[in-house]
Amino acid sequence: MRVLARHLLLTAIVLVLVGALVTLGVWRYAKADAARQAHGSAGRIAAAVLTRPVAPAALLTDLRPYLAAGQVQRVKVFRVSGGRATIVASDEPRVVGLTSTVPMLVVQAVPHDAAHRYELALPGSRMEAFFDFHDPAGNDMRLELYVPVDVAGTTAHVTAVLLPVVLLGLLVLAAATVPLSLMMARRFADVSRYGLAAADLTRRELARRLHDGVIPSLAGSGLLLETGRPELVARAHGVIAGEVRSLRTLLSELVPDEPISAAALHRLVAEISAVASGSPPRVTIVVDPVRSAAAVPMHRIAGELLRNAVRHAGASEVTVRASGGRLVVADDGCGFSPAAARPPGHVGLRLVEHSVRASGGRMRIDSSAAGTTVTVDL
Repeated sequence: MRVLARHLLLTAIVLVLVGALVTLGVWRYAKADAARQAHGSAGRIAAAVLTRPVAPAALLTDLRPYLAAGQVQRVKVFRVSGGRATIVASDEPRVVGLTSTVPMLVVQAVPHDAAHRYELALPGSRMEAFFDFHDPAGNDMRLELYVPVDVAGTTAHVTAVLLPVVLLGLLVLAAATVPLSLMMARRFADVSRYGLAAADLTRRELARRLHDGVIPSLAGSGLLLETGRPELVARAHGVIAGEVRSLRTLLSELVPDEPISAAALHRLVAEISAVASGSPPRVTIVVDPVRSAAAVPMHRIAGELLRNAVRHAGASEVTVRASGGRLVVADDGCGFSPAAARPPGHVGLRLVEHSVRASGGRMRIDSSAAGTTVTVDL
């Protein structure tokens, strides 16, 4: 349930973010489209009334029908002189006589400033477009047309059409990925659980070997060396040499994985046998060509199965065979019940099972009083 809840929460966050991004993108498109439409509409109107040099008053009269139809919301006629522009005619008498810098010949949104306070008070939204012309006296003139646009309406309309399709597609994708999320969560939980178990087992094994073997042996060797007697010094030397081998075995078990090979497995067997209690079993290893993708995990699995057989099976003979993608480890030990619960701290086979699953393989265990055979296919 927690995995599903996280999946739903993530889906909701993605939907909100995508919805916001789609709306922002549509709004930017609507602004660009409004500028394009305003330029086209204002250009057609200007082309219709600026066919000849015309006086400001006559031009305003020619534009009255467009004002009445709502195609234009405001008209300003400027006379340009000495780098300044003065409004000489407008449908808003309060702006006549105002001066400003010479306007650029552009199409843009109406600026939010005091000079445009009367236009900003009009309902809706609009854009301004500028055109140059001359009056009958040859004066340089500018015509400013305020054309209505509906950026908000276009944004709402396009978003209402596009956003449900996008969100529905994301919902379908989210629903389709629920099984994948559950599977990945289970795999992550397995990795965490077995990783912690492996780390705990390693710590216990290191502590046991150091506590039960290396530390007492080295302490005893120190006492023997203090006596100075030659036979005791020789005995201490042998003890220290044995513990050095034990420490080397510990280090070898911590080195990175390597591809499976008969030589590597023989080295591992020698290291395990050197510190094993009792008489070690005879080990036969046959490694034929193995698929490259399976070589590393097969070495790790074979090593763990060898450790189990040497330490726990009580076997006199162990056989390891690897070929292609198959690994078979057999012993003639006492056997065990694969279905029975494993004793605390004994996670070797569980680690093997996890490694096999992580590699996409299968494992079969056949065990009886006559011995155990583990078959792994990778």
